[in-house]
Amino acid sequence: MTRRRQQTGFTMIELVVALGLGLVLVTGTVVIFVQNNRSATQDEEISRVLENGRFVMRMLARELAMSGFWGTFLDIDTTTNHASVVLGQDCGDGTAWVTEPDALQILDNSTAATVAATFECLPSADVVAGTDVIAIKRSADAETADADLVTDELYLRTNGVNGQFFLGGGVGTPPALTGVESNWAYFSRVYYIRDYSVANDDGVPTFCRAFLNNSSPPDMTNECLVEGIENIQLEIGVDNDNDFIADYYTAAPTADELFGGVAARVWVLARSVNAVPGYFNDKAYNLGGVDVAAANDGFYRRVFTSTIVLRNPANLTGL
Repeated sequence: MTRRRQQTGFTMIELVVALGLGLVLVTGTVVIFVQNNRSATQDEEISRVLENGRFVMRMLARELAMSGFWGTFLDIDTTTNHASVVLGQDCGDGTAWVTEPDALQILDNSTAATVAATFECLPSADVVAGTDVIAIKRSADAETADADLVTDELYLRTNGVNGQFFLGGGVGTPPALTGVESNWAYFSRVYYIRDYSVANDDGVPTFCRAFLNNSSPPDMTNECLVEGIENIQLEIGVDNDNDFIADYYTAAPTADELFGGVAARVWVLARSVNAVPGYFNDKAYNLGGVDVAAANDGFYRRVFTSTIVLRNPANLTGL
């Protein structure tokens, strides 16, 4: 006679315990995933802040160091315009700003009104109030052969004694000068911070510039370069005893102080493009003589600062 074994399933207690253990494991996995995802997001945003801040600082450092470089020509005040120089929108207050010989111009703690009155090529209503606007003029760091001139690009042609601006491809260009001649691409650029990146209300402060393009006729156009740049402040180191060492720094230099400028201090405040989950920023920041209050938000911020030697101060040329 065969005895049948009775088959039984899980008891209610065993089932509850199993479900409880499973819930604990799933909850732990979800928590670890969320924490790792938050950490990855935070690392990505911080890395982007560091990359963006360093990029802007390197760009400004090079531009400032090269400001006032005119190739082999020193007496920039005597430069004339060739007949080919016909420009569209300029950037001054109704003057021929592009070819004016001021190598460095600073608008300290700008407002919409001061931007509109000083740089007509900028979107004055969109420039972040309280930030500095920096205009830099210089030539390229290498000369351009006659055969390599680009149509509608602005150049400075010089023989070391005389200088003349001309547009590549224009009638009668390059202009004839006596002696050994050289051509130097000429740059007029204005750096500023706009209060948005793509859409007018996206709230992402962005590092932008206006520059002279090579359209026909050439004019000043705007482009944005780096997102998340909230503030830029600049101070000029002035040499008042002709030893080429900065005796003091000023955020709003006069024309004479710019003439005696031998160094520049730059502060860049960069923030993450997106808020960092679980992060609260209650820090205040100091940018030289400017204090930035705590925003009390979820954006990570970092201050970058550097001192740049101005390689081509006006007082070195004897102008």
